[in-house]
Amino acid sequence: MEQSLGKKLWSLSYPTMLSFALQAIYDMVDMVWVGKISSKAVAGVTIFTTIFWIFDVLNEIIGSSSVSMISQSYGRGDRKRTLEIAEQTISFKILMSLLTMVLLLVFLQPLLSLYTKDPEVIQAAKDYGYLRIYFLPVFFASFSVNTIFRCQGDAKTPMYIMGLSTLVNLILDPILMFETIPFLGFKGFGLGVYGAALATVISICLSFFLGFFLLLKGHNGIYIRWKGLFRLIPSIDKKLLKIGVPNGLQQMLRFIFNALAVHFVADYGVDAISAFGIAGKIYSTAFLPLNGLMMGGSTLVGHYLGQEDVPTAQRVSKIASRMNAGIMGGFLVTVLVFHQGIMGLFIQDANVKAIGSQMLIFSSFCLPFLGYGFGCGVAFMGSGYNRPLLYSGLLADWCIQLPLLYGIVRIFHLPISYLFASYMPADLTIFLILFFAYKKGSWTKKRV
Repeated sequence: MEQSLGKKLWSLSYPTMLSFALQAIYDMVDMVWVGKISSKAVAGVTIFTTIFWIFDVLNEIIGSSSVSMISQSYGRGDRKRTLEIAEQTISFKILMSLLTMVLLLVFLQPLLSLYTKDPEVIQAAKDYGYLRIYFLPVFFASFSVNTIFRCQGDAKTPMYIMGLSTLVNLILDPILMFETIPFLGFKGFGLGVYGAALATVISICLSFFLGFFLLLKGHNGIYIRWKGLFRLIPSIDKKLLKIGVPNGLQQMLRFIFNALAVHFVADYGVDAISAFGIAGKIYSTAFLPLNGLMMGGSTLVGHYLGQEDVPTAQRVSKIASRMNAGIMGGFLVTVLVFHQGIMGLFIQDANVKAIGSQMLIFSSFCLPFLGYGFGCGVAFMGSGYNRPLLYSGLLADWCIQLPLLYGIVRIFHLPISYLFASYMPADLTIFLILFFAYKKGSWTKKRV
């Protein structure tokens, strides 16, 4: 039984892992090419991305609640309800993306000025950012299209879609960014960081419209109706907001915390911001397989809870925890051995490479514990009992790490390596809270 569950979890998770990896490659590829422009261009993209994710809260709220709602209704065999939730997820997300777009357009300029006064950095952030903002509805909806497939057992279709769109992004980036295409010598468009944003937007649009077309067509028996997208069902929309609020708040607080962390990093100079941005992208790759297992695991947990099979849902969570811990351990070993070479793939500036290497080493030590804790988290996402995710992030970031950052940077003026080391106690705090919340078992009684 355990081996069969492990295979089922892996078969549902590995395409999602690859999908998330391909999605991250969008930003990773942009950063590689932006690094060839200047460290100030990297700093500008880093600052915009930090601000952007703060405003992603509505996407996170609706997205996280849709996982438990779609997977549980699918597990119960309620096809009509599954269809309605899928349609509402897309429609409601597009509506919320318009609100998010307005807020970003209003607050981007004043928020940029909080980080830096350097006109080149600010201009790079705006060149990259405004185009991304205008296409937020497509960005939000593309997540939901993929979620609809995954929560009904088809994780491979999103993987293929993301593979194609990532390939397009890889091809377009150097063509749009540089006047002379690197390595080939052909004439490009020379759009700089704006070209990087344009390549990403084109790729995301391709991903959304291809997935959307397949859903309308009824690919693999999973479908939506065009007419169902032009109405709101208040009972479903209220649940989409209510169930996802804890996870959405946790994500928003996390991104606000990251924004504050960048503000502290800025005390060490532009090179430190650039290093933090590059190393942060590398660091985030550790969470790609973890996020894939969480999506696959939470979908299975939702299916089994929909069938009232709590013991099997518990076994899924335990298997996911062990897998996550092992994967994070592998990332830690890789970083300890190859940190300098990995940083060198992104930028050649010696100071930026040295600072980024320090971040990779110090921030990764407790990742195996964090991975195990997030493995327990599949139980919360699949059941819709998301409060432990909120509490763990709130305590770790705001009660543990933020005071440490303030003391390290503003009171004791310690080297930047101490700032990076503050991730270790925060990761341990998240692990302990999620582990004991899972053991308490309140999630086993939650249904949506």
